[in-house]
Amino acid sequence: MHNHNIAARVLNQALLLEPGYARVFLGALAPKLGVTSLRDESGLIESQEKLRMRADSFETDRPRNRPYEVINGIAVVPVSGTLVHKFGHLRPYSGMTGYDGIVARIQEALADSTVKGILMDLDTPGGEVAGCFDTAKRIAELRGVKPIGSISYDMACSAGMAIHSAADYRYTTTTARTGSVGVVMMHASFEEQLKANGVDVTLIHSGAFKVDGNPYENLPERVLRDFQAESDRIRNEFAAMVADQIGLNPSDVLATEAAIYTGQDAIEVGFADELINGHDMLAAFSDYIQTTQKIGVSTMTVENQNKPAATAPATTPEASTTQAETVDTNKLAADAAATEQARIAGILQAEEAEGKTKLAQHLAFNTQMSVADAKATMAASDTGTPQAAAPTGLLNAAMSNTQQPNIPAEAQTAASAGEKNELSEIMGSYRQATGRKPTTH
Repeated sequence: MHNHNIAARVLNQALLLEPGYARVFLGALAPKLGVTSLRDESGLIESQEKLRMRADSFETDRPRNRPYEVINGIAVVPVSGTLVHKFGHLRPYSGMTGYDGIVARIQEALADSTVKGILMDLDTPGGEVAGCFDTAKRIAELRGVKPIGSISYDMACSAGMAIHSAADYRYTTTTARTGSVGVVMMHASFEEQLKANGVDVTLIHSGAFKVDGNPYENLPERVLRDFQAESDRIRNEFAAMVADQIGLNPSDVLATEAAIYTGQDAIEVGFADELINGHDMLAAFSDYIQTTQKIGVSTMTVENQNKPAATAPATTPEASTTQAETVDTNKLAADAAATEQARIAGILQAEEAEGKTKLAQHLAFNTQMSVADAKATMAASDTGTPQAAAPTGLLNAAMSNTQQPNIPAEAQTAASAGEKNELSEIMGSYRQATGRKPTTH
């Protein structure tokens, strides 16, 4: 790539990059701003088109050559490296992922009858502003067709956070770095170097702002103010979009000051919904898909049961009695469904469930335990993931505006020996708290 093209894409342009990566990136390019060859661990990378799969050449009638991997009905869409605009490749290539490729793969997966849900596997420090917001908003618009999940494994920063926020449900690993909702701009000035070398550059231009940010002089105060104002504008738009897609308050997102959160801390500020082991991401998302499907069917059933009965013509007394019995039965079923939903919500949203998500889910979905008994069981149990300390000043503000996450599916019946031991501990906690033996389905 010609050095002028590189400079045009990275200098005087707002970039959504994780700060550490931005420093390394600029330091590597600073000496010459040019690349003579491109190598990876396997040697020289060939540039022939046969090694590339272009987004504009992709056709939907290629069932054997999907631009994603399908595992147990889940389309895994990797999003790695630097994120760039109009890249032209469906998959990550040469350390970069194109926004166009992300959208193309998700849209194709939504139309794929073998795909039940889509999981974006993020490991990116961010990238270009151009194309980022449009991509995140398009992914958010596509939600509802099929479940779309995202995992920070092990980085979803800046532009990566924009993509992460667009999903229905967000996972993070213990070591994942998530956030950096901010903007960075870089300007290279060769003014002093040119003076030392006796080079005098004269810029002939029409228009007062035409040469703003040129590399041959230090930034004038006015230009610096203009660049700062543009950076602030983009940051505000970025924070508002992330807040809207996740369900937070924009002021809370801005209050993070582009900080990066690791593991559980990302959940505390609302940037992730669940902490998991990265190796379990497919199983966890499969459970999430089953749960959303179950909740959808339950909601539909209740709505149908609550629909008013159509006006019927006059019938015999016997027929009228039968119709009344049917209406009463439907009402009872609707009331029972509403009561069950309230019981589940009461358990999952109880203060005692904090840090004990797995236990709360078991008591809500796998038992008929009352809310009061479930609270007592959770209070008596030490089962659960310890809560990490929240970033100072953000926990109360962020959690008060964070939407409750969707509930993962009920545990599989064929539990492992470890899960059986944990279940025994849970039952023991219940007996200790209530003095009664729990009732299960």
